[in-house]
Amino acid sequence: MQCSKQETIRWSEKHFQGVALFNKKKVARLVKISTRLAEGKGTSLARLFDSWYDTKATYKLLNEKVMTLDTIQEPHRELAYESIEQWKGDVLAIEDSSEFEWNRKALIEGLGPVGSKRETDQGFVLHSTLAVGVPKRGSHLKVLGLPYQQYYVRSAKIKKRRNRSHSNETLETDLWREVINSKSLPAKNKVIRICDRAADIYEVLKETRDYGCSHIIRLKHDRKVIEPTEMPIKTLMRELDSMGETVIEKRVKGDTKKRKIHLNVNWLKVSLRSPMRPRSQIGKLPSLEETVVHVWGTNPLTEEVIEWFLYTDIKVDSLEDAIKVTQYYALRWIIEDYHKALKTGLKAENLQFESASAIFAAIAIMSVVATRLIDFRERLRIDSEAPAGESGLDELELRVLGKYLKRELKTVKCVALAIGRLGGHLNRKSDGMPGLLTLWCGMSRFLILVEGVRLAST
Repeated sequence: MQCSKQETIRWSEKHFQGVALFNKKKVARLVKISTRLAEGKGTSLARLFDSWYDTKATYKLLNEKVMTLDTIQEPHRELAYESIEQWKGDVLAIEDSSEFEWNRKALIEGLGPVGSKRETDQGFVLHSTLAVGVPKRGSHLKVLGLPYQQYYVRSAKIKKRRNRSHSNETLETDLWREVINSKSLPAKNKVIRICDRAADIYEVLKETRDYGCSHIIRLKHDRKVIEPTEMPIKTLMRELDSMGETVIEKRVKGDTKKRKIHLNVNWLKVSLRSPMRPRSQIGKLPSLEETVVHVWGTNPLTEEVIEWFLYTDIKVDSLEDAIKVTQYYALRWIIEDYHKALKTGLKAENLQFESASAIFAAIAIMSVVATRLIDFRERLRIDSEAPAGESGLDELELRVLGKYLKRELKTVKCVALAIGRLGGHLNRKSDGMPGLLTLWCGMSRFLILVEGVRLAST
């Protein structure tokens, strides 16, 4: 990924030029905003441009009624859908919800209660679906885009669940169902939804399978097994012996490196009893046929007990199959990094608007920009011992980077460490490789150096 200004503009045009704002000037302004966001780490909207005219025009556009989440992200979603269709291997649709919070005395119109639910705590829930391609060989992931994203604003008065059947009110748990109802993912078994415990809902499991996608969802409810024997699923799986071992990487709190943790694995195909539903529902719900992959172990450094029960409809006939399911679920960290890029990197929670609609519009743009940041980090992880020319930087950019830091850049790993150094990475033995935000900060600084060299040579 080249870091030149021209390359950033081309990327912005690709993802935002087709937004249906019915006004060429508004579209051009949107492209300009996304370009500046992609260039500058954590810069507030007020400091995004040098002129007051551009700043005023930015705020005016974000307050336009036409600037909705679906409208802004439509071209990007189409590109993501197309990328998923074209990808040859498995595609992981990794999902998660994250609270975005504004703690102010002045209430912002359109936000709801979050956090500790104090009067000054206000915000919304952002539910993101990030598609990544898993290559047949290699350890890196290919970021394919954001096929779907949605907001949820909690009501100030939570209605009792028993009254829900008589109301059209959307529940927070419906966010997981809407991903399928929106048809934002191709109906193909190679697309695998990766979800945490909040998605352990009967309708999510059944509707995902009926739609045509596969799933790996962590267990939350200790459901009753009908076959092969009647007992709670956790009790049944814990009675089974280990069928093998696998290794996952997990970052220890307070440490900068990811540590390898050995886990035991077993699996079993089961039939799960369907849940009770209101009398208004016609007929008895069918049972769920799932394979449960159970992994457990202890982190030797912290003595933390790790135990996952994973529902999946992927065929599991061997230890290799079970390890594949485990490793795919362990990749959920990328959605956490994605939301971190929005909050800590782009500083979405620092936006200052008087209405939620303007906040939603700004974050809709930032959300697409964040996919580029994640993709950038993954590109620098591709075969770290490959020649530096495969890092995505052109010849001039590599020469500038090497001369500025007085280093010889032989491999992709050298390039990543050099960019990380510009972002504050100390490159000590205990530090590991630079993280997402460090790389982005370094790239933002590097962009200024490269543009200076290019301007001086013209």
